[in-house]
Amino acid sequence: MTETDQLRKEAATRRAARLDELIRTRFERQADFISLIDGNQGEVSALSSIPPKKSFGAVKARKIEQQAGLLANSLEADVGSPFYQHEIDSAKSDEKAPVIQPSSADATGTIDASSLTPNQRLKAALAPIGVSAETLAGVAKVGADIASQWLAGEGPELSLMQAVSLQNTYGVNSVWLLKGKGDPGVAVRYNDEFRPKDVVGNKLIPVVGMAQLGDNGHWSDLEYPVGHGHGYVDFPSRDKNAYALQCEGDSMSPRIEAGEFVIVEPNTPVKPGKNVMLRSKDGRVMVKKFLYQAAGRTYLISINKAHPPISFGEEEIEKMHFIRAIVDADSWVPDVPESI
Repeated sequence: MTETDQLRKEAATRRAARLDELIRTRFERQADFISLIDGNQGEVSALSSIPPKKSFGAVKARKIEQQAGLLANSLEADVGSPFYQHEIDSAKSDEKAPVIQPSSADATGTIDASSLTPNQRLKAALAPIGVSAETLAGVAKVGADIASQWLAGEGPELSLMQAVSLQNTYGVNSVWLLKGKGDPGVAVRYNDEFRPKDVVGNKLIPVVGMAQLGDNGHWSDLEYPVGHGHGYVDFPSRDKNAYALQCEGDSMSPRIEAGEFVIVEPNTPVKPGKNVMLRSKDGRVMVKKFLYQAAGRTYLISINKAHPPISFGEEEIEKMHFIRAIVDADSWVPDVPESI
């Protein structure tokens, strides 16, 4: 065997080891990875065996990286190296980890956080870490007098931008600060630009609930009486519980444009690489592409690369439903036709 042949063999073995590592550590099942890249089991098994049972060249490696949304040349890296951009970002931000960690219990003990004012929740969150009024004033861009009032649980109410600044600096969940929902410690970043609102189900089923961006910049649930929804979408889904979301924002552009509808089928299993609707337990709603599940976390990405990946722990997800189709706004009707 020539030196060139030996180098090619070693490179192919390295790629196989990395592919095997990717499938074992980032996916619950090999079938999930196969679905993500639209591949077949025989080829994937052959490529990820060590040594590979099928020629595994650089061209094939680049194609898999692109299909799976991996970092460029990640299949050439050493075992243990990151596969995704968000893994690099996470490692870089370790020193900025939230001061207030997520927990299964309410940080206020027996006190219902929703019964407190935002400023009282702010006091409860920052008191244990000894933030000074001057430091808080600099973070929130307010005067030291207002910051002193906040640390006492008083003063003018927090704005959305101020709550987000506190979240980015101290790791305090801005939704919890403003509304008392969710965990006080932030678990994920969620500056999502999609603003979906439930509008319809299959066969012109009326909507009984919606989600919209509230006046304080958080996701909130608004209930409608039965029969008083927000119109209908005409689409032939086989799921008797199908419903639709009208989308705003650009995080899924150009795949899904603002004003269009997505048809959601809660009874259809979700698969890696497919679009999903996710609602978190603290009230956030978003449309994303499901990437993979690993170590109890669900990872999602946006089509628009300007929006970073996002992840949730199993305990943070209220529901995640499969999106069957994208429907033009012209398919929307305000009322059930008399012929129905």
